[in-house]
Amino acid sequence: MRKIKEKIVLTRTQEAYLLSKINTIHFKKNDFFITPGETCTQIGYINTGLLRVFNVDSYGNEITNWLITDGELATEILSFLNQEPTQEYIQCIENTTMEYFTYQDLQEIYKIVPEMHECMKLINEELLISIKKYILSNIHLSAEERYEQLLKVRPKLFQKAPLKHIASFLGMTDSTLSRVRRKLLVT
Repeated sequence: MRKIKEKIVLTRTQEAYLLSKINTIHFKKNDFFITPGETCTQIGYINTGLLRVFNVDSYGNEITNWLITDGELATEILSFLNQEPTQEYIQCIENTTMEYFTYQDLQEIYKIVPEMHECMKLINEELLISIKKYILSNIHLSAEERYEQLLKVRPKLFQKAPLKHIASFLGMTDSTLSRVRRKLLVT
């Protein structure tokens, strides 16, 4: 609820209504939030935990597309917005607790709390900006610069995520990540 209240002003009645619609789910380490072919019906924020969004390439290699941790938005946005099957996996890297709305509940919420349209617009804009920055950094920044940027912007990932997933997320091999880390420790 805190994330919503940071974006829009709610009356007490609206806040009580939204609280009645919030669901909580607990995942164990290695559980899947979603797998290819399923349609995502949940959008929410991670209370505690870590999720990894990934695909498997034609050679069977897992490619980490995104990492989601405490206080961050968790959904498969294309599947959720279009209510169509996903092509991605989202797996829990550690025990994870999430508060969320279902797609159906959100459609009802829009009718009762029209301000939620603005809230979702702002959430989607933040997500779009993060994804665009990630894409541009993979194009324009060196391995060292990508590592330093991620360390600066999302330091919690380095406390929680296995380095192999961070390396994949940064578009580098495990050995390249090791070299980058060693180089930065020396300088």
